[in-house]
Amino acid sequence: MAETSSNRGKLQLWLIIIMVAGVFIGGFVMMPSNEEEKARLLAMLGTSNKGTLLIPTAPMADLSSTQDGEPWRWGEIEPRWRLVLPVVHGCDQACKDMLYASRQVHIRLDKKAHRVNRVLLNLGEPLSEASLAFLQEEHVYLKVVDADYGQFAALLAATNADWRADSARLFVVDQNGEMMMYYTPDHDGSDMLADLRHLLRYSPEP
Repeated sequence: MAETSSNRGKLQLWLIIIMVAGVFIGGFVMMPSNEEEKARLLAMLGTSNKGTLLIPTAPMADLSSTQDGEPWRWGEIEPRWRLVLPVVHGCDQACKDMLYASRQVHIRLDKKAHRVNRVLLNLGEPLSEASLAFLQEEHVYLKVVDADYGQFAALLAATNADWRADSARLFVVDQNGEMMMYYTPDHDGSDMLADLRHLLRYSPEP
């Protein structure tokens, strides 16, 4: 009887060891080694994001930028989530529509709005006086930043963004300066709002 109890105890101990080892091995196997694998794992597990995950993410710190002629260093500015809209040929109607949607989303973030900046990233010729006047009147808190088209295109060349000079893409940049998600005109403001609320809820406030 004592021997039976001893054997049962040993069996239970081995079962516990096997279960713990299985958890560690499973975690090691599923641990993504790069951004593409991470995005694939998120897709397998199911995510609630409405925007398209950028694969791989792109570091904005590699982009040389200026604001009003002064250096805008992505790695040194205050850590915030950012909605970045790149334009090459000025702000056309698609640009205006995305700016409007992002502004409404920013307003609806309410008490969390201070954690998000909106940025118009001008990659072409200086914006016209008419465009600047429109932005100053309709988008008071929008940051207008200038950058090099070639550098920005190179950042996205290896990603799934399919970005071109005539593309309308609004990018989400995280608090570490990584472009990690984007929206097209097929998305609406409710998609952006849902994603930003989720990101703000589960990210630390600096």
